[in-house]
Amino acid sequence: MISLKWNEGMCVGIDEIDADHKKILSIISSIIEAIDTNANAEAIEQHFSELTFYAATHFKHEEALMQSMKFGDLIEHQQTHQAFLDKIPELKEQILNSEYTDSTEQISQFLYDWVIEHILISDMDFVHAFHSTVKHSLSLKTIFQRTSEWLSYRVNISKRLLITSLLPIIGMLILSFITIKDNYQQYKNMQLLENLTHIVQQVNSLTHSLQIERGLLSSYISSDYKRFSKALTARQYKSNQDIDEFLTLLNSRMALLTEPTLVKFIKSTKIDIAELITFRSTVMNSEITDEKMLADYNAIIAKLLSRVNRLSLIEMDAQFANNITAINAMVGLKEILGQQRETGTLLIDDHLTKPELINSERYKQLYMQLGMQVNAIFVFNYSATTKQQLACANLCNITEHKAFINKTIADFMLQPETRQNGQFWFIQLTNRIDGIKLVTDNIIRDLEAKTKLRLHKLEQRFYWVLILISSIVIFNTLLFTVLYHSVITPIRRITHALKQVTLGRYNQQINDYSSSDEIGAMYDAYETLRRKLLQADMSKSMIKRQQQSLLDRRKERDKYRELASRDTLTGALNRRKFNHILKQEIGFAKQDKQKLSLLLLDIDHFKNINDNFGHAGGDQVLLDFYETCFKSVKSSDVVARIGGEEFAILMPETNSAQAKIIAERVRHNISELKVAYGQDHIRLTVSIGLAQWHERDSLNAQEFITHTDKALYQAKHAGRNCVKISSL
Repeated sequence: MISLKWNEGMCVGIDEIDADHKKILSIISSIIEAIDTNANAEAIEQHFSELTFYAATHFKHEEALMQSMKFGDLIEHQQTHQAFLDKIPELKEQILNSEYTDSTEQISQFLYDWVIEHILISDMDFVHAFHSTVKHSLSLKTIFQRTSEWLSYRVNISKRLLITSLLPIIGMLILSFITIKDNYQQYKNMQLLENLTHIVQQVNSLTHSLQIERGLLSSYISSDYKRFSKALTARQYKSNQDIDEFLTLLNSRMALLTEPTLVKFIKSTKIDIAELITFRSTVMNSEITDEKMLADYNAIIAKLLSRVNRLSLIEMDAQFANNITAINAMVGLKEILGQQRETGTLLIDDHLTKPELINSERYKQLYMQLGMQVNAIFVFNYSATTKQQLACANLCNITEHKAFINKTIADFMLQPETRQNGQFWFIQLTNRIDGIKLVTDNIIRDLEAKTKLRLHKLEQRFYWVLILISSIVIFNTLLFTVLYHSVITPIRRITHALKQVTLGRYNQQINDYSSSDEIGAMYDAYETLRRKLLQADMSKSMIKRQQQSLLDRRKERDKYRELASRDTLTGALNRRKFNHILKQEIGFAKQDKQKLSLLLLDIDHFKNINDNFGHAGGDQVLLDFYETCFKSVKSSDVVARIGGEEFAILMPETNSAQAKIIAERVRHNISELKVAYGQDHIRLTVSIGLAQWHERDSLNAQEFITHTDKALYQAKHAGRNCVKISSL
């Protein structure tokens, strides 16, 4: 017997809830006792009515309390409450309609388990939250204390230890990430600057070569193709090399760079180079004026320099950006000087008188170009470092540069026509251009060296930061592992021991922890609990043996009861059991508005079988007949032997049309049956009467059988081996 009694340990600390629990526990104990004593249906009905009323009242009390404290799992609790209330009528019907001890024992066990689950688990959790809410609402604790309690309730100890250890590591990692990110950004900028330096250097070299080629080609054309031929051929070869090197550089950088401005520059510059190659391939093979040739060269070189100038807009370190600007200014100065050189060469080759020369457009253009040169020198001096300005010396001094240009114009251009010298003018400005290129190359090399040095330092700093971070992470990980296991391992041991206790294993002694801290107190408490439970277990074993003896007697009684409900020959249900089930099914059919059909079967000429083969042959026929019927019907159908050779098949939830199909299948299977008896095979047929129960007929069990028996009688008079349906 499962016994339920109120224990002080079941108190939740709320008087109204505890009173409800006591009442419900008392009712469930009464139900279990009524089951064990086979109480009548009226007593069981009374107990279940009380359980429904008090359980519903108790659930309302609980849910109102949960709503007042805004309990998070209110909906889940409401669902479990309703599920239990819906289960109560089902339990009652099972008890009232069950004759088997196993079924009633399961109901008792269910009620017992529900009490344990509801009071000791579900309600204990909710009441604990209630007490915590009340305590916090009335307490004057500080925010720090409340936060600590919240963490202890929401976050387990493993996670709290992990958080405590990880916070310093996370802080260090965040700082390190910021440092690495800054270092990486600087490194990217330096790589970008390194690429810019290479590109500017190549542009400087290419434009310088094109400037010389432009000057030589201008002189070559203006001198009727007789002068500068050898120098022009050599320079064109050098220009081709510079173009190839520049294309190679652009193609190698294209796949490595992600800076949008630089990628756009490379794509556009490759188009410019293609145009340059096309232009240079046609310039020698076509009739072209010197003005047109100079304009085309100037346009291509200007386009290249314009694209390079835009690269200074890329975001980078200010110092390096100034260096790029200074280099671009020098490259621009060199280009303007080259244009001035070609303009002056053409002007001298025109053989104009001094007044004509001074009033010519080209002469005015010389001084416009001088103004542009002064502006380029100003930009250089503004952007360049002191060291770069000193390296440039008089080449970048505005006053000295203006004096140089004026003197060169006066020496080789503002002379009588017979003394004007285009060759010396060309050489003088070419030397100036070469000097500026030399300064530009030095600045570029210096910038490249600084860039590589900065990249090297950034790489070193990155490795040192990485080593430092790795060391800190490894050290903190080892420290955390040691601290974690020093706390968690004892807790896990006692948790494991407690789980073993819940499984009934009380041999888990813990005697090797001697610390006087909180964990030591837990160990002592566990050992005390283990001994108390061991004592209780010994007492329970005595009670269990007594209960087992009682259970064995009940099983033996149920076994005899089951044997009493079966036909001893065939194993089919006997008439008494069949009548009981028929009454139940009629009740279910009335309640649920379900169909119910009944078959009565009589073996044709069974007396002849007994006469010809004896009672042993008849018994074998009955056995095989029952087996065939049992296999021919649904698993929910009930097959019973209600007379000598008469059987009944009860078909719940089956109408007459469905039953007719099954009856024909039974009849057919019986007619195909060959009962082996000795050397003989006995053939037989069956007559079947069928009736469907209707609520409107208000038939009781006996009347239902009578109507079906009439249908069976009709089948026999119709020649046997057929199925007849009752006309009721």
